[in-house]
Amino acid sequence: MIDTARALAPARYNATTEPPPVTGPAQPSAPRAALPTNSKAMGRDEFLKMLVAQLKNQDPLNPMDGKEMAAQLAQFSTVEQLVTMNKSLEAQAAAEADTKAAIESLEKTQTERSDELAQLIEGQMAMGTVGKIGVAAGDTTFVDRAGKGTIVVDTGSLAGTGRITVTDAQGRTVGVASVGQVKPGQQSFELGDYTWEPKLPAGTYKYKFEVATDGGPYQSVKTYTAGRITGMKYDNGNPILLIGDSMQLPMAQLIQLRS
Repeated sequence: MIDTARALAPARYNATTEPPPVTGPAQPSAPRAALPTNSKAMGRDEFLKMLVAQLKNQDPLNPMDGKEMAAQLAQFSTVEQLVTMNKSLEAQAAAEADTKAAIESLEKTQTERSDELAQLIEGQMAMGTVGKIGVAAGDTTFVDRAGKGTIVVDTGSLAGTGRITVTDAQGRTVGVASVGQVKPGQQSFELGDYTWEPKLPAGTYKYKFEVATDGGPYQSVKTYTAGRITGMKYDNGNPILLIGDSMQLPMAQLIQLRS
């Protein structure tokens, strides 16, 4: 019969057969050493070699499950396809970047060549204006040594008696001339056809043109800067027309040519 009291009594320590019991506060466990890692990734060949070795060394009584092997092969094939696809995408991105750079370089070259061609055409056009009267917005005219100078005005719907007032660079009136019957619309006048007292010296002037209808008061009309083009030069690649001896007009401001 089992002695219940003895069975429930705590076990006594036997110093000859058992290690001494642990005393004192609990101590933290020592950190587990890191598992070794393989820095070289497994490729297709390594995987197939490992699979063949596994098949050769499998237990004949407990062979590898065919479903498990098929799943491993399918998983490896999927990973390999993803790697191949990633490489293809990287190559495609690099090719697109090269194509974009080539297009940008071509566009830059075309723009530069277009600018050069435009300057060349503009220069040829500017040379073709020499000897003609250039017209631009403004109220300036040039009088040559013979006292000739051209003005261009637009009287709109006004018709009647005209009057030309010429001023110098300081705004002082240097001459006034009466013009006969003036018709409506744009028209030009030759300053040398009128009498100026005193005679207008050669130079650049400002002018004003007015029209009086049916004996009424004079009304100012629209004026233009005009003069005979005597030459052409370039300023930072832009053609500048020379009018008379001292007046200059950028080709881009020319709005009309008159013979």
